[in-house]
Amino acid sequence: MHEPFEFLELWRRQAALAGGFAALAPAAGFVVATRLARMAVEGGQPSAKGASEAQRMLSEKVAAAFEGGVAASRVMAGLAVAAGPVAAARVMVQAGEAALRPSARRLKANARRLAR
Repeated sequence: MHEPFEFLELWRRQAALAGGFAALAPAAGFVVATRLARMAVEGGQPSAKGASEAQRMLSEKVAAAFEGGVAASRVMAGLAVAAGPVAAARVMVQAGEAALRPSARRLKANARRLAR
């Protein structure tokens, strides 16, 4: 039988993962709104800086998704040796944390950069 502490710790990490994801929403909204406003100002004739920002926006999304997928895959390999459902759930939470990390890092950096 599992210790109650194990369940509580797993629940805490799941809640923190969901809360961390939700906490990114304001920064994501700011980044999207700022980029859309800048694109709208330039209209169909983007400046060199605007074109560079659009390229950066796309390449960062692809890179973050790839990095998150690789990180989650590495963690998910632990499912093969998980000793029961609680251990498997722990691996799943760790995979979610690993998958979110690259996107969260880039999102926060973009919000700081675009706020200047």
